[in-house]
Amino acid sequence: MKLFSIILLLIALLGLLAYTNPKLDSYDQFISQQITEETRKEKNPMAGALGSLFGGFAANLMTKQTVRKDYVFFSTYDMAFGNKHMRTIGILNNFYITEDLESKPSE
Repeated sequence: MKLFSIILLLIALLGLLAYTNPKLDSYDQFISQQITEETRKEKNPMAGALGSLFGGFAANLMTKQTVRKDYVFFSTYDMAFGNKHMRTIGILNNFYITEDLESKPSE
């Protein structure tokens, strides 16, 4: 009986992970929020206003440069924008940046 409960709990957990695996649309919203937050941190009020106005457009461009790898229970998002690279993991409807926008070393 204990084994059955453990298996049932494991199946429920895996089902939850698969169900809450975020899609690319959610990633677009996440990037837009990140841009808005970063521009609000700027001391220049003009930069904050421009970030609020064009954050969605910039996020859309960045999302088009993103490669999503779906692993059923979670996804990875690799975005290359010029010589900058960012890697994000999406799990349980949340995103975690593992590599921030940094220059890629030239090969």
